[in-house]
Amino acid sequence: MSLNDPQWGNRGNDGGGGRRPSQGPPDLEQLWRDLNRRLSGIFDRKRADGGGDQGGDRGGDRPPFQFNMRFLGGGIGLLLVLVVVVWLASGFYIVDASQRGVVLQFGRYKESTDPGLRWRLPYPIQAHELVN
Repeated sequence: MSLNDPQWGNRGNDGGGGRRPSQGPPDLEQLWRDLNRRLSGIFDRKRADGGGDQGGDRGGDRPPFQFNMRFLGGGIGLLLVLVVVVWLASGFYIVDASQRGVVLQFGRYKESTDPGLRWRLPYPIQAHELVN
């Protein structure tokens, strides 16, 4: 690469449209269309099998959207698992060396805990209090 090259720094930016870097950021609508095209390629069965159209929408090639319980159940199942994991992780608490933990189950005393990292059943079932 020569510093005397007049195209230095401008190669690869032409794109056939004559755009120069000084004309601003890329078109957001084009980025959005590209993202949607890529996502539909991931989730579209035709393209996953090697079929489907590579161009734009041809209208009649794609069947209308049908409600699929397996697809919905997979997404909802994954979301529910994530919510349960976060809920269970909310039961961790730390007791300092100068304190003791008191675990309450449905508002009644259940046990006292020593210092360290502890776990209890999450909020609606158990709660904890830190006391000196």
